Amino acid sequence: MRNHELNKIDKTYFFYFKKYSFLYLDSEMKTTEIVTAHNVIIQYELATILGRALALLVDLVTLFLYITICTILFNTLSTGFAANNMFDSREVIYTAFTLFMLPVFFYSFIMEAFFGGQSIGKMALGIRVVKVSGGTPSMGELFLRWSFRLIDILFSVGSIAALSASSSDKMQRLGDVIANTCVIKLKPSSQYSIKDILTIKNKENYETKYPQVVQLSDEDMLLVKNSIDRFRSRPNKQHKELITELTKLVSEKLNISSIPENKVTFLKTVLQDYIVLTRS
Repeated sequence: MRNHELNKIDKTYFFYFKKYSFLYLDSEMKTTEIVTAHNVIIQYELATILGRALALLVDLVTLFLYITICTILFNTLSTGFAANNMFDSREVIYTAFTLFMLPVFFYSFIMEAFFGGQSIGKMALGIRVVKVSGGTPSMGELFLRWSFRLIDILFSVGSIAALSASSSDKMQRLGDVIANTCVIKLKPSSQYSIKDILTIKNKENYETKYPQVVQLSDEDMLLVKNSIDRFRSRPNKQHKELITELTKLVSEKLNISSIPENKVTFLKTVLQDYIVLTRS
């Protein structure tokens, strides 16, 4: 049973995260588990709202360039045909132009259907649409997902998509929920090298400073690690306050009378002590 102090740590953390989440919609890394055809469970990091928005921006720039090139090309052809009296009207040119504009309307569906759940923007940002249950979505699922873009993105200028994704465990917009799909990162944000593994300490080569840290749980240590990572990536006022409050509460739990001056170093030491004592 987790005690009152640990609950205070969790509540403080979530208070800070909820208070400032509107500034960092992508600050909470979420993951999803996908079971392969061989019953192997693979955990993927879900694409953030910011990442998906940037992918959409790349797609819009691509479409703008395509439309611009087509417009210039057909204007040139239309002027040339008119000068040579090849057509009494420009209906043929306009019809051809309309046909060339159809891919713009169906762009995301066509790209994701033929390129394994990726558009040009998604390729650039390293993200991909997949089934929640694993695998590449079918043509029908991708079409169903695409059809909700009018509501999710176009009519609401992306606000509905952002709200639904931020409130969903799997970061799904309405189209994803209906089609039972989600968007994942192909490469995780945090990658570990052989150097990280070789520097892991054990009881033989490391002297613990806070042996009482074993009173805490894996969830508490994950909270400490995530807080340190957030502070490192965004050393702003809000995350500094979080580190300060977390340091105070952990110190109280470990019966440390004075709060350490270097709070990040203290939390890293606590985390290292816990790993050595519980994993060695």
